[in-house]
Amino acid sequence: MGGLKGFLSFLAGGVSPFADFFFPPLCFSCNQRLSDSESRVCDACWKTTERVKQDDYTVGVLRERFTAEGSIDGFYSCFYFEERGVFQKLVHSLKYDAVTVFGVELGRYVGELLWDNINVEAVDAIVPIPLHRLKQRERGYNQSEFICRGISSILYKPVLPALVRRSKETVSQTHLTAEERKMNVGDAFDISLKEKQFVRGKTFVIVDDVITTGSTIQAVARVLKHTGAKRVIAASAALAKLG
Repeated sequence: MGGLKGFLSFLAGGVSPFADFFFPPLCFSCNQRLSDSESRVCDACWKTTERVKQDDYTVGVLRERFTAEGSIDGFYSCFYFEERGVFQKLVHSLKYDAVTVFGVELGRYVGELLWDNINVEAVDAIVPIPLHRLKQRERGYNQSEFICRGISSILYKPVLPALVRRSKETVSQTHLTAEERKMNVGDAFDISLKEKQFVRGKTFVIVDDVITTGSTIQAVARVLKHTGAKRVIAASAALAKLG
């Protein structure tokens, strides 16, 4: 028995180093070997990704837009989404290649940002921007839900993926103008009757992967506010840069 225990102990402690020798952990972006302190993306690649500052032009435009509409009470985002940049690789892998671990990783960054800037105790739940059921069936998952899981690991608040439904299948927003985006998602979301009582008086963090004009996240916030939510805080892993 001692020999078996010793062998099992060897496997537990030795398989990972052997695996690392033959299949070393590489940066997802640049393929350089990761150090013991790095996870999935090396520090050098993270440093090339521009962080959002609260006084940036893009943040100011969106905050003004959200304030004027009145449904969003706070707004936070971590990174800028740049064409062919590190972040684009991460988001595309999350959305289209099912590399969902990146969603959780990005969510932790968002969670840390929220922890430093909002009253976490007042938050009741975290809500991902929902996909239409046909889109979710086709993709197999909602990428924003994995970002929410990462946020939840920092804020210790529940994720409610079914609270808000996308009841209307909308066309892709990619090539639409700001006004077209607003019309496209204007009546796309709702809340079921059995959930409406729960929403009243609550504070929610609603989460998208990338915010461009803010039309989608505003539409979800509007539904929550009209249903009686006390406060709605919008958050995203990234922003599309304006100007």
